[in-house]
Amino acid sequence: MNLLKKIIFRMFRIATGKKGVYGKIGVRNKFANGVFLEELAVLGNYNYIGPYSMINNGVVGNYCSIGPGVKIGQGRHSLSYITTFQKISSELIGHSLNTIPSRVGNDVWCGANVVIMQGVKIGDGAVIGANAVVTQDIPDYAIAVGIPAKVIKYRFNNETIKLIKESNWYNKDIVKAKEIIKSLEKLV
Repeated sequence: MNLLKKIIFRMFRIATGKKGVYGKIGVRNKFANGVFLEELAVLGNYNYIGPYSMINNGVVGNYCSIGPGVKIGQGRHSLSYITTFQKISSELIGHSLNTIPSRVGNDVWCGANVVIMQGVKIGDGAVIGANAVVTQDIPDYAIAVGIPAKVIKYRFNNETIKLIKESNWYNKDIVKAKEIIKSLEKLV
């Protein structure tokens, strides 16, 4: 029965022009051409996903801007077994490519070709520079660049970050979010 449901779901997605978008998806997201969301992916609301981006084992918050070619939560192959080939390692040792999901907070901007490894957490408001490979957690409102990605600075001071977090604007619909952001801009 699950296989039949999966087939019907995929056929519906193809018929509605969302060929590679299969995960749990919130409202008012915009997908460019060639986007692929695996069944394990969870996507919040009001996000933009750039062309040829892929979310495998990942959870993405609200109001994120994901640039072209971004990869989130790609599979981890078995490194300590004789082979890294998944068809063999899954059968012989029960290895799974998907272990701990990547978590991308709210209002995160990922530049072009960013790679976020499985199990990594990206904080709210963070900016990840183009071509970065994120191998460890990135705090709220940090700007991280490089391979491996390292925090180079923060977007705001601690007091402003606290104020933004307390506003919880990114969990509101777009009309209310705009109102809250306008009032925050006056305080900052």
